[in-house]
Amino acid sequence: MRTLLRWTLRALAALAALAALLVIGFAVGWIATRGDYAVPRTVVDDPALPRAELNGVRLHVRTFGDPGRPPVVVIHGGPGNDARYLLPLAALQDRFFVVFYDQRGSGLSERVPNARITLDAFYGDLDAVVDRYGAGRPVRLIGHSWGAMLASGYLGLHPEKVAQVVLAEPGMLTSETAKLLMAATNDMMPRPSLEVARLGVRTFFQSLHVHGPDADARADLLFGRLMSTPFEGHPTAGYYCNRDLGTASLEGWRFGARVAPSLFAAAKGPDGAFAVDFTRGVARFPGKVLFLAGGCDAVLGEAMQRRHMIHFRDAELVVIPGAGHTMFGEKPAESLAAVRRYFGEAE
Repeated sequence: MRTLLRWTLRALAALAALAALLVIGFAVGWIATRGDYAVPRTVVDDPALPRAELNGVRLHVRTFGDPGRPPVVVIHGGPGNDARYLLPLAALQDRFFVVFYDQRGSGLSERVPNARITLDAFYGDLDAVVDRYGAGRPVRLIGHSWGAMLASGYLGLHPEKVAQVVLAEPGMLTSETAKLLMAATNDMMPRPSLEVARLGVRTFFQSLHVHGPDADARADLLFGRLMSTPFEGHPTAGYYCNRDLGTASLEGWRFGARVAPSLFAAAKGPDGAFAVDFTRGVARFPGKVLFLAGGCDAVLGEAMQRRHMIHFRDAELVVIPGAGHTMFGEKPAESLAAVRRYFGEAE
């Protein structure tokens, strides 16, 4: 009986010590990360932001140039990023009416319930942007990464609404290229390491200091920082020159943490692999499609884009030397020159 009592007391003492260590560790983490971690307000809370209510959602929309000029709609990547990093394309305003919008749940656009984060909803939002700002005219689309996937799928749905389309390194257009992408990025997961663990813990504590402006703010800051911070073994390191995420041009207003998980979950089959087809119907588009690739991108660069090009009736590939995945920010002059030349063919 005494032995059992001694064992119980020792176990309770060990548990108390562990609890004390956890409390002390939490307090140290909280104090060490104190600071101002402001998260921007969305169009729901900031009346000064330019917006448009389309397809039942309040979207953050910025336009550049004369609305009477030919319309260009820019579609950002992610899912979950926003249009800020693509603003070098605003230089096209000298010849075009350029429209940028943050997709639902992303950037400074309205956060919506997960049930409303679907591929069909994203197509619907893009279609509403095209109708509103195209004003009945066929538009030019520039899609980057996930935005290029969305642009390709939209082209198959509404080829009559598109005059020209630029697909800048779409990640996956079919289930086959999805397998290649996931294999090259460790299923978009970082490889376990002490550095990754430290980053995760530090960023978690930083997010605890976020107080508003809405219920998504903490998660948006947490996952946005995890995605954009360079570290050894980052899943997208191969997208960039010298496998260095620090060379990327990914300035953003605010990440949308719930977008990618919701879309990815719906896109996976029973075996956990992506079952996607963003090429359905694209052969109905009679014009030429311009693909762009970064010369440094070992994952989504020239080889991957040549796999994508075979699904289109007429496609051209331009490789931007010395650029990674975010070519519009890394090499804006060269990337814009390729887009202008392609757009000039139609003019």
